[in-house]
Amino acid sequence: MTVILLTVDLAVISRVEGVASRMGASVRSTSSESAAVELCVAEPTKLLIADLNLASLNVVSLVEQVKAVVTTPPRIIAFGPHVHEERLAAAREAGCDEVISRGQFFAQLDALVGAG
Repeated sequence: MTVILLTVDLAVISRVEGVASRMGASVRSTSSESAAVELCVAEPTKLLIADLNLASLNVVSLVEQVKAVVTTPPRIIAFGPHVHEERLAAAREAGCDEVISRGQFFAQLDALVGAG
């Protein structure tokens, strides 16, 4: 299973890679929305994780692009600081499969990656 991780946060990358490795999954991380979409097209992807803290991320565009170009879109999870209520709400409205706070993300990381 491939996990696409859209973030620049090295701590997030490290934690996701550790969990994915234990579960036999590979992680492809990028800070570019367009690169994330290209990765979803290029290889079978079960899970796309988007860090809403990424300033350049347009979550609406990301979800629309992935769903438009990938035959079987991956599960899309967006996470961000709980105080960024507008960004979290925008991710929900964009159609992300799950939108959670950063704390919830780390607390549930094993289950999220395991569920793909």
